[in-house]
Amino acid sequence: MGRPKREETPEIEKEMKQRSVEWRKFMENNKLTQKFLGELTGISRRTIQSIVAAEIIPQNDTLQAFERLRTRYEAEGRSGGRRKRKKTKEEGEF
Repeated sequence: MGRPKREETPEIEKEMKQRSVEWRKFMENNKLTQKFLGELTGISRRTIQSIVAAEIIPQNDTLQAFERLRTRYEAEGRSGGRRKRKKTKEEGEF
């Protein structure tokens, strides 16, 4: 049996949608899967899936873990999908 469903006001729905877009955009820009994002942040894949689907509003500790990761990625210059790619066999490394 799950938690009782709360009433969703237009403000709550708007916040859930904003979080969904924010997390999805971060994952797309940095080529992260929900599973890998979960491993990096310590958040379960199911929670991430619910946030990205705009089903829930994340709790404060979840938001803080995401912000720490985003800050780290920005500091390392990874934001915007600039992750290093592995060279192919033809390029000399595999």
